[in-house]
Amino acid sequence: MVRKFYAALLTSAVILGVTGAGPDCRAAIGPGTASSNWDVMVWTDALTVSIDTTSITSHAKRVIAHVMWDYSEARPAGAIAAAPYKSMMGVLVFDCTTLQFGGVGSVSYSGDGGDGEIVAQYSIDPDKATLGGAEPGTIGRDLVAYVCAHASASRR
Repeated sequence: MVRKFYAALLTSAVILGVTGAGPDCRAAIGPGTASSNWDVMVWTDALTVSIDTTSITSHAKRVIAHVMWDYSEARPAGAIAAAPYKSMMGVLVFDCTTLQFGGVGSVSYSGDGGDGEIVAQYSIDPDKATLGGAEPGTIGRDLVAYVCAHASASRR
């Protein structure tokens, strides 16, 4: 089941709602979703960001979570991938004390929701991840707040 999580947008754009995991819902349809519980943050027609709440776990003094970026239009080949890609599943590490986060790995796919061919991938040691700040009102801050709230709730 996909639950919807609506958050503030980066700009004054209107929040677009997804009414179900039907043909118009790009997220949480790929491989590996059977044991996942994807909460969908809908940002624009062009991008859907989803968080797998079952992946939120503690790691040392940090928290790790799986995040999916799903694009309505293929992203061009370039610095991230050698070929165009429509979705990316990543592992992010969060510091809930400093409200910082950083990437520790990702896999970019040619299709929606982690489907299709793998066109790029990378990973690093979570303990060596470079963390950056998340400014209020950005998707980064909303991701930090959401993941840290879930991590705190699971420790209760």
